[in-house]
Amino acid sequence: MLHHLYILVAGVVFGLANVIPGVSGGTMAVVFGVYERLINLIANLRTRWRKELPFILVFGVGAGVGIVLFAKLMGWVLDNHSAEANAFFIGVILGSIPILVNYTFRQTSRRTGSRSWRFTPGNIIPLIVTFAIMIPMALAGENTDEAKEAAKAAAQAAEGAAGGGFSLLNALLCVLYGVIAVSTMIIPGISGSFVMLLIGFYETVITAVYTFNLAVLIPFALGCVIGLFTVAKLIKWLLAKYPRPTYSAILGFVLGSILCIFPGWSAMLAFWPILMVIVGFAAMTLCSRISE
Repeated sequence: MLHHLYILVAGVVFGLANVIPGVSGGTMAVVFGVYERLINLIANLRTRWRKELPFILVFGVGAGVGIVLFAKLMGWVLDNHSAEANAFFIGVILGSIPILVNYTFRQTSRRTGSRSWRFTPGNIIPLIVTFAIMIPMALAGENTDEAKEAAKAAAQAAEGAAGGGFSLLNALLCVLYGVIAVSTMIIPGISGSFVMLLIGFYETVITAVYTFNLAVLIPFALGCVIGLFTVAKLIKWLLAKYPRPTYSAILGFVLGSILCIFPGWSAMLAFWPILMVIVGFAAMTLCSRISE
């Protein structure tokens, strides 16, 4: 029962993270220890769906609840208490770091069963590279007001185009954006909604959902399906073939995601943000204990 409750909470946080620009759904899946399970499920859906049906239902319900019920609430929180909300997510991420460090740098001897730390170029360089990738994304995040204005203009243009009838070019662009969106959503550390915001498509999709604009939703969903299965298969192959370098890369993305949501020292060095970091860290540590 506790395990199913844990999966439900993981689904809620995953769904919520995927609609908040700056927060990575993939990171939250890693944080809650369900990332590899999700990737294996997506990559082998035809053969694994019956065995994983309880997980699919519980996690799927949680994700749906996170998207539908809490997205507006979190939007209000981010508008009115963004420093505290981001501080909480930073605490959650920090609470997951020991788990990822173990995956990346601790090795169990097959002969003796003893565990030891192992630092090699193969499990250090991917971390450095992916962390460096996150730096320009964090810098871009400082211009989110400009990005939102661009997104709003793009949304209005897209709505006007959709109102004029079906366009093959617009449909193909929606497919491409769907591939980009879902690919970035399942890569830990990268916020798919934030990438959509930067390329000017975030509000278009949100508006299409509320207005049920099939001219946008159908090709976008097709792109999501294409991106989901191709990227999931690639990540599954990397985890099977090169587990430690892959987890090292994931660790770099996760660490770098802190830069993307960090609200600045002036906002962080106050009572409530510091408290929320502690609460987030404690909540993640408790979740880790439950998952074990």
